[in-house]
Amino acid sequence: MKIFQALAKIDRKIIFAILAVVIIVPLIKPLGIISRASNRAEAVFNAVDAIPPGKSLMISIDFDPGSQAELYPMLNAILRHAFAKDVKVILLGLWLTGMGLGEEALSITSQEYNKVYGEDYVFLGWRSGVLPVILGMGEDIKRTFPTDYYGQSLNDLPMMNDIRNYRDIPFFITLSAGDPGMNTWIAYAQSRYGLKMGAGTTAVSAADAYPFLQTGQLTGLLGGMKGASEYEFLVREKGYSQALTPASQAMDSQSLAHLLILILIVLGNIGFFFIRKTTAFKGEK
Repeated sequence: MKIFQALAKIDRKIIFAILAVVIIVPLIKPLGIISRASNRAEAVFNAVDAIPPGKSLMISIDFDPGSQAELYPMLNAILRHAFAKDVKVILLGLWLTGMGLGEEALSITSQEYNKVYGEDYVFLGWRSGVLPVILGMGEDIKRTFPTDYYGQSLNDLPMMNDIRNYRDIPFFITLSAGDPGMNTWIAYAQSRYGLKMGAGTTAVSAADAYPFLQTGQLTGLLGGMKGASEYEFLVREKGYSQALTPASQAMDSQSLAHLLILILIVLGNIGFFFIRKTTAFKGEK
């Protein structure tokens, strides 16, 4: 009887202490709970993997620090994948507030793979006007972005010599937290110019992408932190990077925390029903 009373009345301080340990430990020592990737994540990975060395992947940073936890790990994992494959990268964004994150990610990952600016990657940055930018790049990227994020002419960057518009981009990925973002690129770049593209979105926006997966307008999808952890898993599994995997560690913490809460709910209910049954039995006597 005492054990059931204890189960029904576990001190909240004990619960908080256990929960803290469950959350913190995976952040210090990853457990690797993610052991496979969804078909949607694999489709994005395979599309990047299929880009021939020397060709370019274009990524649009359509998020801000508010969505950093979910989308920034995607950006780093994709950059590491591309650089490990000797795929060149063109980075830009429709959100001005995301430019600092893009610059930081490029700085970190390019150093890991000894990549040279202007030869292996270019940061176009941001330009005002969403539709003029998207449609303009479909005709001529250099006319839409005469200079890069740092004010340097694109004509002076060797990597851009053979790139004119979307036809020279084998694959494109938007990391989208809202509007403008995935829907805008699909409506004006994919539909009009046939740009082959994938998307990474926040978890709450992932459902909006499913119709585009069914129609084939999206090649694949990374949904929320889970999608980021799946891409990290694929990059590590294929031996492209051994860098830290923050999304995978966060998913470990989140998964264990959810499991602990479920266990505590079950234990609490077991204790409650046994106490009620015992009390009712005594009452009958």
